[in-house]
Amino acid sequence: MVIFLGYALTFAWVFAVMGISHAAKKFCRIGEEGSRKIVHVLVSFAFFPMYFCFGASWHLLVPPLCFVVLNYISVKKSVFSMMERSGERQSYGTVIYALSMLVMAAFSVLCPAFLLPYGVGLFCMSFGDGLAPIFGSVKRMNFSIFGGQRTALGSLTVFVMSFVVTFSMSAVFSMGLRAYECALVAAFSALMELVGTRGLDNATLPLGVSCLTFVLMTM
Repeated sequence: MVIFLGYALTFAWVFAVMGISHAAKKFCRIGEEGSRKIVHVLVSFAFFPMYFCFGASWHLLVPPLCFVVLNYISVKKSVFSMMERSGERQSYGTVIYALSMLVMAAFSVLCPAFLLPYGVGLFCMSFGDGLAPIFGSVKRMNFSIFGGQRTALGSLTVFVMSFVVTFSMSAVFSMGLRAYECALVAAFSALMELVGTRGLDNATLPLGVSCLTFVLMTM
């Protein structure tokens, strides 16, 4: 029964977020990037029903695996228009997002102690990388790295949000991370966002952060 509830809550939440994003795009005229960011940030909260209902069981693999397939189809066919960019350039960021969740879920199944670091990596990506373009839209101190454009304010946003996420997760779930360790995770999160261009930050950031968090937890 708990497993069924986990599936029901996880998929219901993700599709509800897509509905909210579509409605905001249609009626509030928030624009293409705004609707994408709503999905990017809010989908991460699917972690909680998976965490409490699935634990580190193989069921943790099923939702992200489903969305790897669905998101790939959507990129090709624009099924979920609220998540896709229009125009000629296709972005596989949503596919990489789900794929990184799948990889972290696999690590968690193999090593249950990785489950909470999975959550830290996921939320650092969703809030840090998700909100960075909003604050980074203030075109100050722009710079190029690995062929991508970044702003100092955007990188600072990633750092601040990642610190808040890591500190909060550690406090709520008794992960035992000290403030300076949370700051180290946040700084590494900002670095991973910098080096990940063309949607690859949806992989470099959560995977890098979750691995570092796991190391700090188990030292």
